Amino acid sequence: AIQILIPIRTFNARDYQLLYYQARRTNWHQLFTPDKTVRIDVNGSSQTLRNTQYVIHRVKDGIVDTFRKLADGVRPSIDKSEPEVHVVVHLHGNEVTLCLDSSGIPLFKRGYRVEHTGAPIKEDLAAGMLLLAGLAERNTLVDPMCGSGTFLFEGYMILKGMAPNLHRSFAFQNWLDYDPEIYLQEFTQLKEKATAREEIRIFGSDRDPEAMALAGRILAESFPGAPIELVESSLQDLAEARPGALLVTNPPYGNRMGEEDDLIQLYRDLGDAAKRMVPGGRLAFFTTNRKAARQIRMKAEQSLTLFNGQLEGVFYLYEVRENSAEEG
Repeated sequence: AIQILIPIRTFNARDYQLLYYQARRTNWHQLFTPDKTVRIDVNGSSQTLRNTQYVIHRVKDGIVDTFRKLADGVRPSIDKSEPEVHVVVHLHGNEVTLCLDSSGIPLFKRGYRVEHTGAPIKEDLAAGMLLLAGLAERNTLVDPMCGSGTFLFEGYMILKGMAPNLHRSFAFQNWLDYDPEIYLQEFTQLKEKATAREEIRIFGSDRDPEAMALAGRILAESFPGAPIELVESSLQDLAEARPGALLVTNPPYGNRMGEEDDLIQLYRDLGDAAKRMVPGGRLAFFTTNRKAARQIRMKAEQSLTLFNGQLEGVFYLYEVRENSAEEG
């Protein structure tokens, strides 16, 4: 899930005046206080309410006028970048549903990655890839091009049984019915459920010193004591074997001119590195470059079309035979 929406009211509105009237009838003052900042977004479609900006304007007027009448003239202000309350208007023909977004910041943003490098994989997608690759059945994870470490940290949380959003806040904490005691109880129970296996081993490397420094900061601040080893090294220089391990990575795709030759060699090196590093294990990676992916020179066990946001790519999975390094 990217967000969890709580329906507040559903009604029919065939024009903008009815939309305003119904938004005005909603008891917003019972949901949050007028000192909160608000953002309004629209999804779905309607044949009569086609102007998204005017839908937002009319719902905003309804919210503001409700507070002006029932909160001594005090009204919430609009904040499009970091709102405390997020209202979502869902359109389905003439049917309109007003919702509160309980998540706020999308749920794929776990809270530990306040900075990133290059074109990072989204956290929820990284976790899904790790599960597709069978991480839950293994205890060793390797990413030789780890960047800021998303696969490493998501893998650690999966193997530890840690809830993935313990490091962040949520929009529902700005609602009037938010109960801090209940939240603390649930938070504590989730923390206590995390039971790491003793034998977990996670290794990440990258040739970019800035990426390694960032991954190190995230490790120290959000995952202190986690069995995650970080080494600054190029893919080609890595030699230590971790038999039976899972190697998952997000290699460059080569979107700029003149990168094709270097990219072909990089993917060849990735295939060779997998044979050296995870004999008897598994290789998995996500890329938008199908031509470069063929340079792995192993037969893919599975290939799945996935999306990193709007970016369509393929997730490839390979079994790495124990004798494949000698054969290569």
